Amino acid sequence: MIFGPFIAMLINPFRPCEGPPIFQEEYRKSDFKPTFVDAWHGPQIVAPDTPYVAAVSKNTLYFIDTRFDPDTAKHIKAQIEWASVLVGAADVIKIDEIEVTAEVKDTATGETRFVFDPAYARVLFARGINRRNPALRLPEHERAGEWLVTYDCNGTNSTAGDS
Repeated sequence: MIFGPFIAMLINPFRPCEGPPIFQEEYRKSDFKPTFVDAWHGPQIVAPDTPYVAAVSKNTLYFIDTRFDPDTAKHIKAQIEWASVLVGAADVIKIDEIEVTAEVKDTATGETRFVFDPAYARVLFARGINRRNPALRLPEHERAGEWLVTYDCNGTNSTAGDS
């Protein structure tokens, strides 16, 4: 998705407490081999079965601060993954720049597949909303940096940091 490179900056304004983030390091090590599946758009990375790691593009994982409780992290993960990795070719993100809301719709059926939490929609889609409705002046957050790790399709850790 076009949102992949900057979606991952989501958590910064929602930090649970002061200090540096704490990540599940076992998934950030160079010997970790992520799983890739054949998706409708080609190879797609699959996030490990933990609420603290989300897929944010074809080959990038976003690491959620483990100081969040598991339920909060799971909610954050869902928001990030729906914003950055669409399930099917007919899925589109519909953004309402007036109400500042967003949802994923299946254009073939008209079905709403996912509705974003309004607070997250303001963060995830701030740049696009500001372009279409500059009067809102939503804060646009910086890139995720160390929260992202990019992998080659063969599973090797290719970059960490400003991916």
